[in-house]
Amino acid sequence: MLQGISVAQTMRRGFGATRLWFGRMYSSSISGRLPDMKLTLEKFKFSASTHSINNIDTHINEYLTDSRKKVTLNGHIHRKPRIMASKSFAELRDSGGGIVQLVIAHEGNDLLAKQIKEANPEDSVSCSGYVKPKQRKEGESVTSWELEVDSYQVLNHSNLDASRLDRLKHSSPKDLPPQYRYLQLRMPFYQKALKFRSDASLQVRKTLIEKHAFTEIETPLLFKSTPEGAREFLVPTRTEGKFYALPQSPQQYKQILMSSGITRYFQIAKCFRDEDLRSDRQPEFTQIDLEMSFINDKDQVLYVIEDIVRAMMEKVGNLPLYRVSTNGQLEKVNWNPASSVPQLTKLTYNDALSKYGIDKPNLKYELEFEDISEFFSLSKSCEPFSVVEVCVLENLFDPAKQFKLPKIFSDPAAYPKRKPIILTIKNDADSNNWYQKLVEKGALVKKDNFSAEKLKERLSLDPGDVIAISSRQPLSYENPTPLGKFRQIAISEYPDKWRRKLIDESTGNPVSKYDTDSVFVGSWVVDFPLFSPSEIENSVDNGYPSYDDSSLTSTHHPFTMAKLEDYDLLENYPLKVRGEHYDLVINGVEVGGGSRRVHDAALQKFFFKNILQIQNYEALFGHLLKALSMGCPPHAGLALGFDRLCAMLVGSSSIKDVIAFPKNQSGVDPVVDSPSNVQNEVLSEYHVKIRSS
Repeated sequence: MLQGISVAQTMRRGFGATRLWFGRMYSSSISGRLPDMKLTLEKFKFSASTHSINNIDTHINEYLTDSRKKVTLNGHIHRKPRIMASKSFAELRDSGGGIVQLVIAHEGNDLLAKQIKEANPEDSVSCSGYVKPKQRKEGESVTSWELEVDSYQVLNHSNLDASRLDRLKHSSPKDLPPQYRYLQLRMPFYQKALKFRSDASLQVRKTLIEKHAFTEIETPLLFKSTPEGAREFLVPTRTEGKFYALPQSPQQYKQILMSSGITRYFQIAKCFRDEDLRSDRQPEFTQIDLEMSFINDKDQVLYVIEDIVRAMMEKVGNLPLYRVSTNGQLEKVNWNPASSVPQLTKLTYNDALSKYGIDKPNLKYELEFEDISEFFSLSKSCEPFSVVEVCVLENLFDPAKQFKLPKIFSDPAAYPKRKPIILTIKNDADSNNWYQKLVEKGALVKKDNFSAEKLKERLSLDPGDVIAISSRQPLSYENPTPLGKFRQIAISEYPDKWRRKLIDESTGNPVSKYDTDSVFVGSWVVDFPLFSPSEIENSVDNGYPSYDDSSLTSTHHPFTMAKLEDYDLLENYPLKVRGEHYDLVINGVEVGGGSRRVHDAALQKFFFKNILQIQNYEALFGHLLKALSMGCPPHAGLALGFDRLCAMLVGSSSIKDVIAFPKNQSGVDPVVDSPSNVQNEVLSEYHVKIRSS
């Protein structure tokens, strides 16, 4: 039986691939022969590991001085064994990611010699023997000792596919076919990544429960369909016309918990969004979700979040976190356990967009923009796009040598809407008159108060620089702006240029040279617009989008509170209202976001009805409004992207590396081939019919 359904019932009802699998199993048991009893049962009788390879590494002297100490190691054959005249050599990899050389002497060990000769990469084996010193060769991946084997047992042979993939496994394990994810996960990088994730979740729980008195509460995965931004995954039921929806986040349940007397809630939550996929997105993902009641200042939440991130980075990854100091250099955040004040730099949304062109800037790099609107306007700019700005890539090339900017800088496909004007400064004439040809062509228009001297002083261009020019709205809804995308490309193409100096903690002096990949710079971005105008479809003219100010959406979500000082603007000027929203950004990646919530039911109704114009808000959100109206206290919270944060801290750009069985960019799990077809007979029970194309 499988959860109360017999094999026969499963086959009769037809669960797609499940039916096929059970059918094969069933027919095999009838027509095939039972595997040999002795050979099969031997695979289940073996000695447990007495040590791990890493444990022996740590205490190697103890084992080398006591040659009589026998050890047993279990694991997989890492490479095809080398068979010599008198000895054979193999590599064993255990579950901790350690690798050790096995040595099998042929003389007097005919069975051992035969077994190792027949061994294949990825065989599951158990072997016992004695630790012996080994001469280590330069660059060799194994440890400085080897195991002289006197007992070797095959627990399960690998098939031919594992042997065929062996070379790829060693040269580029990330390129292993995704249907063999289980082979990929055996590799040390993935073992360490999943172990990091496990240890990180433990630290999150310890920090929140033991230090901050949070209660871990699971909320339902079968929710209802409500508009929260992305498309939802719907779950049909056997009641006609009724569907569950998988939650995009536990947002509404956790707010209801705040009305339930829970003062500090958290969970490591599964969330689901049916959206276009890329390296940092999955249809199902995990977030550290929390909410706190009786909160009168967002700093109370920010402090807790910083403590979680500190625990993950320092206690699991042994990594410091940096911030931008008042003089623009990178300084290590020294956490004070006696203080409850957030330590990371705060950057307003407007500052982020005006300085860096994006609401999640990578502050490891300087590259701030200059506003030259007092000198020029762009002739093709629509009226709202009145801010003309430049980004200067200083000292990018040697002007004495031929230089060509990488193609990606000028590729229109690299920019969401339009690309900036890009010029290379090759000589002194270019430094002083870079704008002249643009003015002659009509691309730039000089303003009445144009001053060549002031412009030269403002930009300080030199031969070897590259300058990019574009325009944006004073309050930009483009995110990133054209220059924001240009800055991202520049950092990606030249990761060792324009870095901020880092203050060496041992000397107190700023240094220019450091390992870029091991430096993590955090900041908070605050004061987002509470609402954004809808972009008019197919309205882009010369790369400039148009917006409908009469159709507003929530910049974050509809439950975010307005800044108290902007409250009187809500009725007539909602686009001028800033929200009590905050994002945590590390190295240009948004790893979390949250807000103070609307806990007043009347104000929440006003948002739904008057500003967002949600027609059926009572049907969609009546449950939440009722909970708010029954004395719900003020509350605030945040969700951290657990997958994304783990990926960053193990040095990966893709969250797939820290998820055991990720979906591909088509939303398919190639290991089990889901989603799969379901028979019409089963669909009919859920009142679902496949429409023919």
